[in-house]
Amino acid sequence: MDLQITLAILGVAGVVSAALSALKGLLDQVPDVIRSWRRVVDEARRPRPDDGGDSAR
Repeated sequence: MDLQITLAILGVAGVVSAALSALKGLLDQVPDVIRSWRRVVDEARRPRPDDGGDSAR
């Protein structure tokens, strides 16, 4: 019985450790995603010279 409790505790600790590691990996990517999104938004808002539409003639 004691062996089963020990194995259960070790198993739970392993799962928690793996979950925390995966969460840390995910959170490490968040700043890069935010920077990329800001670049996309900045590029979309940037005025562009007219590319030869009706108003250029």
